[in-house]
Order: sequence, then C-alpha cells, then structure tokens
Amino acid sequence: MSTWTNTLFYITFLSQIFLISYYFPNKLIARMKWVLETYPPSEYPKLYPKPLEYYKIGRLGFKLATRGVLVLGFLILFAVIFVVDHSSFADDGYISEFWPALYGMIQFAPLMVLEFTEFSQFKLMRKANTATKRTAALRPRRLFDFVSPRLVAIAILLYITVIIFDLYVHDFVIAWDHDTFQRAAVITVTNLFLGGFGVWNLYGRKQNPHQTPEDRNKLIGAALSSLVFVSMAMSVFFITQIADDVIEMSFLDATLMSFYFQAITYLSVGHTLRSVRLDDIDFDVYRNATATT
Repeated sequence: MSTWTNTLFYITFLSQIFLISYYFPNKLIARMKWVLETYPPSEYPKLYPKPLEYYKIGRLGFKLATRGVLVLGFLILFAVIFVVDHSSFADDGYISEFWPALYGMIQFAPLMVLEFTEFSQFKLMRKANTATKRTAALRPRRLFDFVSPRLVAIAILLYITVIIFDLYVHDFVIAWDHDTFQRAAVITVTNLFLGGFGVWNLYGRKQNPHQTPEDRNKLIGAALSSLVFVSMAMSVFFITQIADDVIEMSFLDATLMSFYFQAITYLSVGHTLRSVRLDDIDFDVYRNATATT
C-alpha cells in the first residue's frame, strides 16, 4: 500500500469536505441573509408567501444541516485513517471509493432539500399571485441562445468517446451482464435525464410568476450550461474508470471519486452562483403594485 496515494486521498477528501459542506453552503447562506436584509417583506411582500420567521428558520436549518455533514466528513476521514481496515471495502487493499461516494451523496442531501424548497416557494407564489395580466416573451427560446454550440458538441463528443473507448478496451463485447453495457446504460440514462431537465428548463412553465423575462433567461442559461458541464465531467470520470481496466489505477479510485464529486458541485452550484448575481436581479417585481407605481 503506497503512502503517497493515501496522503493524496486525504488532501482531496479534505477539499471535498470543505468545498461542498462549507464553502458553497456559506455562499448560499450569505445570499439568503442578503436578500432577507435588503428586501424585507414590508417592502417586497410578493417575495414572501410565508411569514418571515419561516425563512429565517429555514436558513438556520440549512446551516445546521451542512455543519452536521461537515463534522461527519471529519469523522469519516478519521475512520478511514485510524479505524477502518481498508481491505474491508476494497479487495485490492487500497482505500475504497465507497467513502467519498457515500459522503458525497450525503453532502448533496441539504442542497437537494434546498432545491425542492425553492420549488415549493414558487408554487406558493403562483397560488398567491392575483394578477390577471400575464406577460410572455414573443421570441421563442432556442438552446443555442443560452449555451454555446461548441460546449454542446464537446459534451456529445465526450459521450460518444466513452462508449467507443469502452467497447475498444473490452474487444467490442456487447452483453447484458458485461460492464461495458452497464456503463453505457448508466451514462446514457443519466444524459437523457440531464437533457430532459434541460428541456424542462427551456420550455417548461414559468415557475416564478413575478420573474422578468430577462432574469428568467439568466437562470435558464446558467442551468443549461451547468447541465452540459456536468455531462462533460461525468464522461471524463467514466473514461478514467474504463482506463482502470487497462492501466493499474486502483490506488487512485478513491481520489478520483472525491475529485468527481467536487467537480460536479463546482460546475453546477458554483457556476450558477457565478452566473446569477443577486444585484443584477430585478427585485422590484416583488413590491406591491401600488408601491411600484
């Protein structure tokens, strides 16, 4: 068992703990606080279909959840270093990718809850919306108005590369119970899901009834770009997994898995935070009509 590979994993896993359970949650919490303080319900009532305390408690709950996951990460790292026998989860004796994968899924849980809470918030906004006038953009939305054709082409090329490279490495064996078919099925289904979510973002109903067309376009562009980036990252990760069947890379499995979770978080949450600045959003739409007039 190589000491330097273990050290590399420890550093990468520490980065996973910090990035997904501290850095980005802090960014989100700061945005929540800024909105609550800058746009209070007394002046922007349409932004708050529920009492103000609900949003303060929600922000606190998200903070406590991410801090709990943060502590859990250090406990897992301690267990991997000092307690758990590596071979109990990895046949080759190296640190198993089970640990960063399990922890990554736990890290995503508060972010997913936050996402579902946002959908619930928009549903309440639509229910409370009494405006009879509806606005719609006359120009139809097209994919390449929001995301670069080059990025889409690269994502498709990487997907095709994964399939062909996997078949080449395994002598073009195609069988239901073979790893090649299973990997192809996983990456295909995942890309179809990402594509379906992209179509929903592009052509689906307007979730926020008060949002201006300009702000909606910003969010659509950020969402579509994030989906393309995630698809690309997934393809690159699959290529490393296929290469592991040819070149002995088992000692890097855990490190690559940890890096993969960080990459998809940076390319999804990070990209959205960088692309959609709060001070560029029109919050006047959340005022009462009389106040706006």
